[in-house]
Amino acid sequence: MSDQFFFTGLSEELAVCARCGYCLSVCPTYQGVGWESASPRARIRLADQLHTDGQHGADTLGMLRLYQCTLCSRCTQVCPLGIDLRQVWLAARQEATSYDVAPAELKQMWQAISTQSNVFDLPNEERSEWLLYMDDAPEDIDQREQAEVIYFVGCVSSFSPAAQPITEAFTRVMAAAKLDFAIMGEAERCCGYPLIAAGMTAEAEMLRQHNVAAVRAMDAQMVVFNCPSCALTWQEFYAPDLPGIQFRHAVELLADLIKSGRLTLDEQSLTVTYHDPCDLGRNSQVYDAPRRVLTAIPGLRLVEALENRDRGLCCGGGGDLEMTYPALAAHVAARALNTLTVPGVEAIVTACPQCVRMFQSAAEDEGKPVEVLDVVQIIDRALT
Repeated sequence: MSDQFFFTGLSEELAVCARCGYCLSVCPTYQGVGWESASPRARIRLADQLHTDGQHGADTLGMLRLYQCTLCSRCTQVCPLGIDLRQVWLAARQEATSYDVAPAELKQMWQAISTQSNVFDLPNEERSEWLLYMDDAPEDIDQREQAEVIYFVGCVSSFSPAAQPITEAFTRVMAAAKLDFAIMGEAERCCGYPLIAAGMTAEAEMLRQHNVAAVRAMDAQMVVFNCPSCALTWQEFYAPDLPGIQFRHAVELLADLIKSGRLTLDEQSLTVTYHDPCDLGRNSQVYDAPRRVLTAIPGLRLVEALENRDRGLCCGGGGDLEMTYPALAAHVAARALNTLTVPGVEAIVTACPQCVRMFQSAAEDEGKPVEVLDVVQIIDRALT
């Protein structure tokens, strides 16, 4: 197993936990289930048993509860002892997977990635087919051998019909700013986040090595992402092998482009609330850039959500939860949507394609007449 992905310190973290229960009040999946056995405190006990006694320390059903978690880090945020619980969950899943007890859905996900290089189990040569639906697609951005900026599109933004409008919008915005950019097309493979979240770290290493080599070959100065999970994965696991290359989320790049005057924006008469994605906010500490982008749009009114920044609500779509417990993921999304939907707000704006997918589905299921958009879509609308 590669040291690149090995999560350490589990014994120390488990020993420190006081079992105080502060994490229960903020855990979105515990609030969705309501059983102590599904709480972070119970998962700590389970991880401790598993780490101490191996596969005999917890039954298979118990170990599966380790996956009833979105890895949102809300528990880490409130832990009075400062335990990095996200790292605990990742390490515990890594141990559980070593005993071959990962949920069947995650094993199927690995089969899809191993054969097609993406979580959607679609031919990887179709990664850039979203370009065919753009009337104003930049010429040959999927054929360029070199570029200053590589747009790493990611699996969701490449293949999900709900996310592809975000991909198209970001492409138009970068073209409007006259960036020298390209996408890797079928040379791009899954970033590895779903496998890391599943505890399948050795499998993720193969993807990392391929993507690192592909970026090196293009002699890029920056890799940009509109998916926070892709961005976080590259920052945590790719950066050491790509010195001198910047890794930026789309909102960080947009904030710079607006500040430098490379994007000129028209008025947008719209009242919005901004949702902080977990992997962009708590897990990457990017809070100001999306707000600077939104408040730079003339006529747009930003109303802060009741729970924002480091207290932002999880959409339910992280940590592979949508694959393993889709009903629970939908419940988490609906709870968050109901909190974000307040009188006077016309649109919920976020900065994550998975959050957009989850909230759009929840809005349809809940009958909420609220628009759900990505920040890049708002900027695309505002382009002069």
